[in-house]
Amino acid sequence: MTSLTFYGGVNEVGGNKILLQDKDTKIFIDFGKSYAKEGQFLEGYVQPRKSNGLGDYIDLGMIPDINGLYRNDLVVQQGYSAKEADFQGVLISHAHSDHVDYATFLHKDIPIYMGKTTKGILNALFEIQGRLDREVLNFKEVGSGYRDHPIE
Repeated sequence: MTSLTFYGGVNEVGGNKILLQDKDTKIFIDFGKSYAKEGQFLEGYVQPRKSNGLGDYIDLGMIPDINGLYRNDLVVQQGYSAKEADFQGVLISHAHSDHVDYATFLHKDIPIYMGKTTKGILNALFEIQGRLDREVLNFKEVGSGYRDHPIE
């Protein structure tokens, strides 16, 4: 049975996270930030606690609470143990932040698919801005050097 589950982007601008599932295959279409939730909870100097990994993002409903979806170095604070990726990929439609910014939180073994233009824009944005939510193509694991996301 094939299903679509919307974890954002419904009745809001941004936050696009759509899970397409068919039997044991799970693929997300986009994994972006929600402007409404960020505006509701975060402003100026009020930001998620770095020491809490993804805890604040999950607790505030900014990303879905799904074990096996996120980077192991960012979920141990939530009581999750290190786990293998349980998803087969993420398809990024384009480089707008409401479609891609939270892809940096995804498990390192989940391939991310995007077009060449999108990849070029994301590379440029990271070079210019250098923010955590712009580390989609390359991210720095907590306590280690840079590791590459598999990008197709």
